[in-house]
Amino acid sequence: MRPTADAVRAFVVSELDVALRRAGFDPDAVDDGFDLLTSGVVDSLGMLELIVAIDERYGLDVDFEGLDPEEMTVLGPLVRHVADAGASDPRAEPVT
Repeated sequence: MRPTADAVRAFVVSELDVALRRAGFDPDAVDDGFDLLTSGVVDSLGMLELIVAIDERYGLDVDFEGLDPEEMTVLGPLVRHVADAGASDPRAEPVT
C-alpha cells in the first residue's frame, strides 16, 4: 500500500492515542516536531512495536538506515520517511 504522509501520521497518532493521552498530550495537537521518545510517549521497545505496526499496516519493509537516528523518533521525519519508502516501493499500491 502506498501511503501518504498524512495517512501515516493519522495511523501513528491513532496507534499511540492512549499513550499520548496517558502522557498528557492531546493527539490532535501534536506537531511534526513532536519527539515520541523524549516526550515519554514510547520507549525503545515501543518504537520497535510502532515500526512493526507501520510495516504491517502498509505492507512495507521500511529501511530506516537512510533516516537520521535522531529523527527516527520525531513524528514528521518518521512519517515522511515511511511515505517516501512507500512511494519508491514498486510493490506498493496507492491508498484509496
